[in-house]
Amino acid sequence: MSMNGLDRITERILSEARDEADRILAEAETESARIRAEAEARAENIRVRLNEEAERDATELVSRIKTAVETKKRNALLLTQSEILDDVFDGTLAQIYNLDAEKYTEILVGLLCAALMEQIEAEKISRDLYGEEDAMAPDSYEVLLNQRDYNRCGKVLLARTAQKLGGKLPSEMLKKLTVSEKTVGIDGGLILRCGSVEANCSLTLLFAQLREELESEVSRALFGTSEHP
Repeated sequence: MSMNGLDRITERILSEARDEADRILAEAETESARIRAEAEARAENIRVRLNEEAERDATELVSRIKTAVETKKRNALLLTQSEILDDVFDGTLAQIYNLDAEKYTEILVGLLCAALMEQIEAEKISRDLYGEEDAMAPDSYEVLLNQRDYNRCGKVLLARTAQKLGGKLPSEMLKKLTVSEKTVGIDGGLILRCGSVEANCSLTLLFAQLREELESEVSRALFGTSEHP
């Protein structure tokens, strides 16, 4: 499904996130070095106080302290990476919400075009399987928006969509396609209701799917690794 301007927005967010990641990781390195130095100092004091008979126990204690420090460091870095990834995706989504009306309408048009084309393909498959022309087509196609998007984009959304599809939208579907005056409680994006079937193209759901697909790639771009919590 085409996301239109998402790639450019994501690239900008990634650039800002890299700087933040570098800063946070540097602080984590400094903190772990401080903890290690303190631990080694305490271990040294223990070795001085203990006699030869207890030397073996002190060495084991030092080893345990170092292991604990490394574990704490790794956990801190993993938590940091997870928080940065949250910021990347949440920040990108917030920027889309705050686009001006013209650019935001382009995103809605792209989502609606993709949803309609999927519906057309689904109806074609049904006709090929069952051979029932009329029975396969819903009585109506409704686009549902939240209140803000309805006020900003509702009046131009269908015309822009028909223009972008360039005749690919069947005339019967176009006649039945409307933007519902009833709004829905989604953060952004749209829902396409085809009769009793709904295609959820809300931005929250789409970004959740996008994160599953791109999280490894984003993590690799930020931290040089595809591993993440």
